[in-house]
Parts: sequence; C-alpha cells; structure tokens
Amino acid sequence: MICACKRGNRKLPRAAIFFVAALLSAAALSVPGRNASLCAQSSAPDWEKEAGGRQEFEVASVREDKTGGQSYSNFSLDNGNAWFTVSKQDVLTPNGTLFSAKNQTLLHYIVFAYKLSGAQELALRFDFYAGFGLHVPEWVRNDRYGIDARTPKPASKDQMRLMMQSLLAERFKLAVHWETREVPVFALVLATPGKPGPQLEPHPASDDCANTALPESSDKAAAAAPATAPSSVLPIPCGMIAHLPARAPRGVRFGGRNVTLTMLAQSMPTQTGLATLPRPLIDETGLTGGFDFSIAWTPEDTGQPGDLDSFGAAFRMALKEQLGMKLEPRKGPVEVLVIDHVEQPSAN
Repeated sequence: MICACKRGNRKLPRAAIFFVAALLSAAALSVPGRNASLCAQSSAPDWEKEAGGRQEFEVASVREDKTGGQSYSNFSLDNGNAWFTVSKQDVLTPNGTLFSAKNQTLLHYIVFAYKLSGAQELALRFDFYAGFGLHVPEWVRNDRYGIDARTPKPASKDQMRLMMQSLLAERFKLAVHWETREVPVFALVLATPGKPGPQLEPHPASDDCANTALPESSDKAAAAAPATAPSSVLPIPCGMIAHLPARAPRGVRFGGRNVTLTMLAQSMPTQTGLATLPRPLIDETGLTGGFDFSIAWTPEDTGQPGDLDSFGAAFRMALKEQLGMKLEPRKGPVEVLVIDHVEQPSAN
C-alpha cells in the first residue's frame, strides 16, 4: 500500500526533488496491489521558514470568472522568488502589498501557492507522466477564478504564497499532504564524472545580480554573444531559468543564471517540451551551489515519444556536448503533493 506522510489539515509543503499534485481519497491510499513508496516526515521547507511561516491576507475577494478573455496577474505566478509586475516595463522589486489575478484556474493558484515547477502544472493538466495516478477534478483544471487580495504590510513573493495557501484552505477547503513514490524518472548525471560541459559554469562571485533586465530587453545582444560564454548571454534575473533568443531557424535555446542543478532538472521537461522528456528529472550530478548555463539545439527527432533511445536525440546530444550531462532512465523517489479535499467556493 502507499505510505502517506499526512500532516492533518496543514497546508505547508516540504522541500522536494520534484512536485506533482494529485487528488486521492483516503480509501485510495490503501488500495491493495500498489507498489510501496518511501515515506518520511519532515519540517517545513527552507523557503517557508525564511518567509516566516503561516500567514494570511488582510482582505481577499474570490469569485468565479465566466467572462473569458486573457488571464492576468499583477506579477508572475511562477516558482521564482522575484515579485514583479508583468508588462514591457517590468521592474523587479522585493516586496508588494497587492495580489490581483483574473481568469486563472484553481490549479494555477495551487501551483503558485506551493511553489511548484512549470513541468508540474503541465503534468497535472494532462496526466502526462506514468506512475503518478493523477486524478484532479476537471473543474480544478478548467473553472476560472479571479482573486484580489491585500497584505497587511509589504510582502515578498514567498510570503504571498503562504497567504495564498491560507486563502485556498479557507475558500476552497483545500487540504493537502505529501508523500514519496518510486516512479519512472530520468537521472541527470555528468557524462564524465567531475567534468561539467563548457556552457555550465559556477556562478561567479563577482556577479552581484544587480543586472535584472529580462530577456526581451536585450534579444540582439544575447543572440550575438559567444555560445561558450553562458554568463555573458544571460541578461535575466538571478535565480531564473528562461528561454533565450534562438541562434538558428527552428532552434530552441534556454539558460539560467545562478540556479541550482536541482532547479535545472525540475524545469527541463517544461523547457524542452514534455514529449522530448516524458519523465520527471532528478539531479544526481553531485554538483552543489549556483550555476550559469545555456543550451541550444534544433529539434530533428523522428522517433516516437515512447522510444527513449531516439526521441529527443538532438537535445540529448546538446546536453552532453554543451553541459556535459546525460540522462539515465531508472526508477527514483519523487515527492508528491496530494490533494485530499477541495470544494468549489461559495460567493464572497
């Protein structure tokens, strides 16, 4: 039977290799015949501790949004640390007091509140990965909601996540727990032990991360920079992984600045496309600290997504030559956020 690390009605996640949310009833947790999974209780993750633990908005409005149109939020609902407005004049700031989002799914708010990766959201929406048993209600994925809220005082993005956790628990009766399962993964390892590739460098101590221009503001400079100098082609905020201007027609290119290789592994399925990497990744490089990197390739695959040897070949070659890494298919432990209970909200 599956071993569930329940925390009662607590809404706080723990640090994890990779995050996927699933809806399972209490009965489903004891279905005979399922593979056993690892299980360990832990304290709150570092980002929650640093943000100050459980918090609440001063005032909040939640309403179903049936107007249609484009989704909107006054800052990016991603898993990064920076609080910033979403516009051509993006200005990164450490704090804010207003949360405003429209036409967003509850799933997107959950992804934000628990700081899940982009690949996590895609996995939930399409039940893509094998072995997870994802059964999220359709309304959680499809119904749209608008949320406007204000903090009691200027708050960081991570503090707003904690406030969102409290709000989702109150208005949607959201209750979650975490467990670890053994599932098919790709292990990200160094192709030659102890030898990173030419486009993977430790983040230099001389870079104080003061330059926070977004990629759109310097496409020409980034595209013209040498391919072997990753730090010179990353006019993006520290702690972020983003797509960069391609160097060739149909090309794909992305990079990161002062990011851990755990974060690189988590983001890779999203950056490459889930069909190219049809499994979650776990970092087994053994390298710690922050890194700058960039990788570019032109997809030329003719295989099928299920053919792990041929599909994604162009990317795997670039991964080996540019970052000095390779992927090894295996089963591995993946931390899973399980949604125990959720309800459609009543009117304010």
